[in-house]
Amino acid sequence: MKRTVAHLLPDYNPFPPMYAAGTELRVYEVARRQQRYRPVVACGWFEGQQELEDVPPMRIRRIRTGKAYRRVFQKLTRLDPLPYGARMWRIVEEERAQLVHIHNEPKLLAALYGRLQDTAMPVVVHVANEKPLPPAGRERVTRWIACSRYIAGWLERENGIPGDRIQVIYTGVDVAARKPHWALGAADRERLRSRFGVQDPRATVLLFAGRLVKEKGVFELLSAFEQLRAATSAPVELLIAGNVRESDDPRNEKAVYGRAATARIAAMEGVRWVGSLQPGDMHDFLSAGDVFVMPSLWADPFPTVMLEAAAAGLPIVAAARGGITEFLEGCPAFEFVNDLADAAELAQAIGRYVGDPAARDSAGRWLRARAEREFDWQRVCSEFEDLYDALLPVTAPA
Repeated sequence: MKRTVAHLLPDYNPFPPMYAAGTELRVYEVARRQQRYRPVVACGWFEGQQELEDVPPMRIRRIRTGKAYRRVFQKLTRLDPLPYGARMWRIVEEERAQLVHIHNEPKLLAALYGRLQDTAMPVVVHVANEKPLPPAGRERVTRWIACSRYIAGWLERENGIPGDRIQVIYTGVDVAARKPHWALGAADRERLRSRFGVQDPRATVLLFAGRLVKEKGVFELLSAFEQLRAATSAPVELLIAGNVRESDDPRNEKAVYGRAATARIAAMEGVRWVGSLQPGDMHDFLSAGDVFVMPSLWADPFPTVMLEAAAAGLPIVAAARGGITEFLEGCPAFEFVNDLADAAELAQAIGRYVGDPAARDSAGRWLRARAEREFDWQRVCSEFEDLYDALLPVTAPA
């Protein structure tokens, strides 16, 4: 009988992912490929979803919390009689899990700490960004998984986690299911470009995909695009995909920034915001473009969209921040941008690809080949299962 691994997710994104959410995507892609283990995913419930759903080989257990319950016990009184962590542990016990894998939510480690103290169960914590780690429970973690060498260094340097308890497992992309843009017929690619609103069939199409928030560098990209359009006679267009935080609260900086970004886009020529895309639409969006621009102002640990762009065969414009270098280093016809806040420098970096189709092709083919060779989801799944093998004692076959 296969042993059960409990994949524990926070409750703020739907599972399987309905929009760009790297953690949920990783869990879904790995769990549906597991062969040596039985994956049970415990996560939050969203409208229209089943509380229990079997999608072989995985089982999904969604924790349902009604609006009235959240209002009374989580917002007003803060006296939650049955918190998310307690419900999650009930699932762990009911499903007879032999290993707990917490995904990118350190708060879950703190919530489960008391219960984990009473077991010898191996505990894996996956870290995909620099969220503060709870003091309680760190010693109970058997293995920390870092999404990049950058995050591994942060765990060791800033949090005192011993290096021999950290393992780097990069995320992946479904390369086999995603054709590079050059494998599409001319008519199909023209159809995609038209679908996403490209106005000029001769245009070099730039793409951005991500949340419309300050750290993603949306305003810096728009300023660079204005300079690029003014400096070149070649037709250039920019498509932007991403969600805007919904809130009317003027203190909500992310919502204010998102609304300001969409207003500026609406006033610009050659730029179109296509809204938030479903995961199944992302590859079509990427296949409609020629250059992917990733102007992240923060130390992005290892963006999933970078692999998606590579799978589409697109050259990428980015700065050497966070874990981005770990994928882009060595790419031909490519240079990292030094200062993304310098619109002229960013425009020049994009312009090199606009004016040189051969460079676009060389970089895009190299990135596609690297994604095929090293970043397929099956590799991620195998590394997960090899880790579980190492942490769980060998048992005789039933």
